[in-house]
Amino acid sequence: MFRGGRTLFAAKALVQGACVALVALAGTVPASAQTKIRYLLTSPSPNVAEAAHSSVPAALGYWKNAGLDVEVKPFSGSTGATQVVVSGSAEFTMGSPEGLLVGIQEGAKIKAVYNHTREAIYTIAVVKDSSIKQLADFKGKTIGVLSLSSGATAVAKAMLRGIGLDPEKDVKWLPVGLGPQTANALKSNQVDAIAMWDWAYATLENLGFQFRHFTTPQTASLLSLMLITNDNFLNANRKAAVDFAQGIAKGALFALTNPEAAVRIHWATYPASKPTNIPEDQALKEAVHVLQARLDKYRIEKRKDPRFGAFLPDEWKSTQSFFFDVGMLKAKPDVSVYYTNDLIDDINKFDKAAIVKQAETYK
Repeated sequence: MFRGGRTLFAAKALVQGACVALVALAGTVPASAQTKIRYLLTSPSPNVAEAAHSSVPAALGYWKNAGLDVEVKPFSGSTGATQVVVSGSAEFTMGSPEGLLVGIQEGAKIKAVYNHTREAIYTIAVVKDSSIKQLADFKGKTIGVLSLSSGATAVAKAMLRGIGLDPEKDVKWLPVGLGPQTANALKSNQVDAIAMWDWAYATLENLGFQFRHFTTPQTASLLSLMLITNDNFLNANRKAAVDFAQGIAKGALFALTNPEAAVRIHWATYPASKPTNIPEDQALKEAVHVLQARLDKYRIEKRKDPRFGAFLPDEWKSTQSFFFDVGMLKAKPDVSVYYTNDLIDDINKFDKAAIVKQAETYK
């Protein structure tokens, strides 16, 4: 059981049934045509830190040129976005693993197909001068989160369970949004800490905050953001899935090579993401800081498997064991039920030097 005694996906049961016909229809579209893909981000508005897997592949034609018609939609929270993919109302989300793990154990037909962020992104953080010094000090405190369905919330709760606290009784959780809303919650002492992720903290650092972060060896090694799709779409549209993930791999390489260009592409794609109340050079510097908070986690150099998107079985085993040990999972099946590396070789069949050159010469 999860989230107040209800199974994670029970609330979506009626939606899932209603979308069976939609999923079947989506699965019949040949990948050689303009295959429609509904793709959920996991933040309420497209942030510049998400450029590599949203605006860059869209604006540079990586998806369109492969025959894909991709609709990128913001969404508040990874667990909730995974539920939508289960229902068939979206084909992909870039989500964290906890919703997938619980969902599959409850019978959801979904799969992780691409390992995008190769290092952990979630922590609990306090402002630098906070009296909180250790995880045990969070008893009786209020922690601000994006939403109760955010992946950061699930990981933070698991972190506290791991040290013996009951996160449902010992701690209060307050949705505080992102950026200025979070800043206001911290300044007004509505929250004692926040549970967010790398670029969310970078956004607040641009506003002058300094943080101390809490994690554990177990949470520091958890799998992070990955492409999650439903089995119906994957089985009927393998080439489209490869092409979609390959667009993200190209986007990551472009952003790593030229972060400033990635920022400008994102601003052009999502004009509301560009600050208008500060000089452009300052806005660019701050946006690059936010993007850089995530970029190194996309690198494939010196990884055990240096291919874009590759999963390692041991990563899944440790991630599953963590969520099992803290009571979020009921069983520990063979981890192959959660993911596939079947697409990875094909995803990596693109001219990486050409992408680097494109980024270096981009105007």
